[in-house]
Amino acid sequence: MTDDHPTHTKLFPIRELSARTQVNTVTLRAWERRYGLLKPERTTKGHRLYSEGDVVIIEEILALVARGVPLGKVKPLLQGDMSVVSSGDEAENWQTSVEELIASIEAFSATKVEHLIHESFAQYPVPVCRQRLLEPSFAELAQRGDSGAAFGFAENELIRYAVLRLNAKVAKKKHSVAVTLIAGHQAPLWRLALMALELSDTGFIVQLLHRPFSVAAAIELAEKRGDTYTVFYQDGLWKDKEQASVAAALIVNKRLFMCGTAPALTPLGTQERVFADVKTCLNGLLTLQ
Repeated sequence: MTDDHPTHTKLFPIRELSARTQVNTVTLRAWERRYGLLKPERTTKGHRLYSEGDVVIIEEILALVARGVPLGKVKPLLQGDMSVVSSGDEAENWQTSVEELIASIEAFSATKVEHLIHESFAQYPVPVCRQRLLEPSFAELAQRGDSGAAFGFAENELIRYAVLRLNAKVAKKKHSVAVTLIAGHQAPLWRLALMALELSDTGFIVQLLHRPFSVAAAIELAEKRGDTYTVFYQDGLWKDKEQASVAAALIVNKRLFMCGTAPALTPLGTQERVFADVKTCLNGLLTLQ
C-alpha cells in the first residue's frame, strides 16, 4: 500500500468507489480513519479522491475480513506480515461478537443491540455481518426453547436499523433502480432486511415493507407500483389458488421477482425471476443495474 497516488492516475469520488466495491461510504471512511487502510487524495475543498489502486486494496480487505480477520489486524497483512493473525483469531473474534449480541438481545436492551448492530455495519460490509454475526446469532436464538420473544425482539431491532439506514440514503440516489421488498407469511423478515441493506449498498433505492402480506395483496401492490421492481419473499408452501395467481402475475408483471421456498417449489412456468433464496435473488437483481 503506497502513500501517494501517481499524478497521472485517474481519480474518482467516494460514491464511485462505493458503487464499484459495494462497500458503503460509512465503512470506507471508518477503514480510513480508524484503521488507516485507505489514504485518499483530497480536492481543494477536502473531498476524498480514489484510484484503481484503492479498488485493489478494498478487494484485498474484503477477502481478509470474509475469512474473519479482525480489521485491526488487516493492515499488517496488506503489507505482507502474515504472522499477526493466528488460525484461531478469526473464529474467536466473531464468536465473541455473537455472544455479546445475544446477551444484549436476551437482556432486551434496545440501546445495546442498536449500538452493536451499528458498529458492526459501520466497520464491515453487509455480507460479512450477515455470515459472521447475524446468521449465527439468529440460528442460536431460533434453537432456544423459549417463547420466541428474544428472536422477535432481535428481528425487530434489525429491521428498525435497516429502515433508518435506508431512509437516510434515499435522497442521495437520483438515477438508481428502485426495488420494493415484500415479505409473505412464514418469511424471515430479518433476511429481507439484510437483503435491503445489501441492495442499498450496491446503489439501489430500496423500500422495505416490514409486515407480512398475503399473496393477493403482494401481487396487487406490485402491479400498482409499476415504476419499481418488486421482490415477494415467502417460505413454506402455497395453496393451488395462490400458485395460479403467482404464475399469472409473473407473466403480466415483468418487474415482479419471487424468492423463497414457496415459489421455488411451485411449477410457475417461468423461472428467470424465481429464486430459492435471498443470495441468488440478490444476484439476479444486480443484473438490472
